[in-house]
Amino acid sequence: MRRPVHVHDEISPLRRVVVHEPGDEIVQMTHWDLDRLLFDDLLSPAETAREHRLMAQILADAGAEVLEIAELLADAMTRAPAAVLEQLVHRVCELAGARELAPKLIQWPGPKLAKGLLSGVHWREVEDVPASLARLRARIFDPRDMALRPLPNLMFMRDPCISVYDRVVVGRMATNARARESLLVAFALEWAERGVAGELSFADPHALPEAHSGLEGGDVLVISPEVVMIGCSERSQPQTIEHIAREVLFPAFPKLEQVWAVMLPESRSMMHLDTVLTQIDHALFLGHAPLLRRPLAEGGVGVVCLRPGRPPQLHEQRSVLDVLREAVGPEVELVPCGGEDPLHQEREQWTDGANALCLAPGKFILYSRNVKTIEALAKLGFAEVRVSTVQEPEHRRELVREGMARERTVFGFSGSELSRGRGGGRCLTMPLVREPV
Repeated sequence: MRRPVHVHDEISPLRRVVVHEPGDEIVQMTHWDLDRLLFDDLLSPAETAREHRLMAQILADAGAEVLEIAELLADAMTRAPAAVLEQLVHRVCELAGARELAPKLIQWPGPKLAKGLLSGVHWREVEDVPASLARLRARIFDPRDMALRPLPNLMFMRDPCISVYDRVVVGRMATNARARESLLVAFALEWAERGVAGELSFADPHALPEAHSGLEGGDVLVISPEVVMIGCSERSQPQTIEHIAREVLFPAFPKLEQVWAVMLPESRSMMHLDTVLTQIDHALFLGHAPLLRRPLAEGGVGVVCLRPGRPPQLHEQRSVLDVLREAVGPEVELVPCGGEDPLHQEREQWTDGANALCLAPGKFILYSRNVKTIEALAKLGFAEVRVSTVQEPEHRRELVREGMARERTVFGFSGSELSRGRGGGRCLTMPLVREPV
């Protein structure tokens, strides 16, 4: 059954969430693909999947309905009108530079087509497609002879589409490697039986040149009904941020007063805002302190305020922490990822020590490898509940139940392989419903 989207903050109890367990798309990668597919190393498929299943089980045991995007996509392909499905397949093939593939793929049954669009399609799987210069060149340099490349980044479900208040905003992926992800996720959410009810908005109607277009979900934090914060980053462009604020968010949500753009450096280590900042309780954030505690004038990141009907305004004397205190309350504090030692701040920011996902206020998941961050949290009363792939499922369920009953809990979970993909618990999930507190 389709349900409305309801995400009005970052911390209310998580009740519905979309994930994608990495599968064959990870297997299809070789070291030749790393740069092109945005990875630093090859992941172990079996261990990556085990760690992801562990995370998904924690979410379910904490009270969330966990939806798998591959299942939603396969279901959507059996329910969508034929013309809509055909349009999707043609667009996917255009993005891949293989238009001649579309008439053949449209004939595939829904489950097979869904799997191919996620895990990749080899030319040998498609009969009687005329040769093209692009195909012949690809065959010379890639013996796998793939017509559609896999989508190994789709496990980072936060990015392709974005839940904002009562709707899904369809993102515009900044790289060719992820270009079709937003199309597939939007299609699945719109047409699957367990998809979303309500309006889908588009971050960019493809009117802007590609070089100036991009908005990914890891850059969007819903702070309150009055304030949204968006990272202006390696992946989200200023032109698209201004477009989404003025053409979508402000008109649709009269309570929204401010969209704050955080001017991040163009760096892989902080490709999205949520790699340096996430919320973990009502007045508590977890983040990379060197950037967030200081204003631009003192070496921190710049903050720019967008308001309805006004030009953007740069605040050189305000830090991100200052903005959060104005938006949420003067009692807001920032827990430094990695603690106060600059060495560990840098190390654990790289291993997603700032990328937490709230299950409820004061209860969140984080990779257990970020030990200095967890030590800093302990000083504020957070009990660590260690959850691993080697524990029995019933024992894990009991640990989660006990942790959710405490006032403050960090669920440290195994993620040695997942973290090598450059994304933590927030990156790996797309909340659809958070229960109002």
